[in-house]
Amino acid sequence: MPLFNYKLTYAAETKNTELRKSNPQGWLLQAVEATFPEIASRCADEIIRLRLEKINGLKQTWRATLKENSGNLCIYVTQVSPRV
Repeated sequence: MPLFNYKLTYAAETKNTELRKSNPQGWLLQAVEATFPEIASRCADEIIRLRLEKINGLKQTWRATLKENSGNLCIYVTQVSPRV
């Protein structure tokens, strides 16, 4: 399975987590739980509905943004290793 790096930014704080999964989309909630558990518990339904968008010009990199009353949670995902 490939390894994905999830870089999440909320307010002025940025956190990273890596997950070895089959695809980056299906594990957004798990990545948010690992980095910002309070947002995950408050916004689980919205996170599940987020869709990653490919970033043009960057290979194997996607992004999504969760708009929340107190700020935006920006998620960037990069595949750091191929399937093994």
